[in-house]
Amino acid sequence: MIEQLDAMTLYALIGGSLLLILIMGAVFLRNGKRLRNGFEHQRQTVRSLEKEITKANNQLLEVRSVVIGLGQKMSEQQDTIQHLSERITELEHVDSDSRLYSRASKMVQLGAGVDELIEECELPKAEAELMMTLQNKISGKEMVPPMRRSNKK
Repeated sequence: MIEQLDAMTLYALIGGSLLLILIMGAVFLRNGKRLRNGFEHQRQTVRSLEKEITKANNQLLEVRSVVIGLGQKMSEQQDTIQHLSERITELEHVDSDSRLYSRASKMVQLGAGVDELIEECELPKAEAELMMTLQNKISGKEMVPPMRRSNKK
């Protein structure tokens, strides 16, 4: 009977061990499946992040090219501004000369003499006399000689 008990105990132990191994195998399989699912989820996340990084890099390249283009346009605009500034300075000098002649013309219309034009407008004597002559002819105070001489006597 002891032998029978020992055999039964042995069978019970073997059966219990097999049951325990089956349970542990099922737990390991379930945990393995969870791990595989977790790894797959991590792979998908990594792929998604890699796509986003690629997209961000492309956008960065586009922004970089736009900035370079804007820098070139800015440089061109600075050159244009410099040219226009120089041109304005030139025109101011030309305009200051024309202002003197405009002022001299007004002074002649108001009755100023040659000496006054020379002193106030800083014109040379020949230019002051020319201004007087031109203004007098324009206003009709002096007659303009005809282009051809007539033979009438």
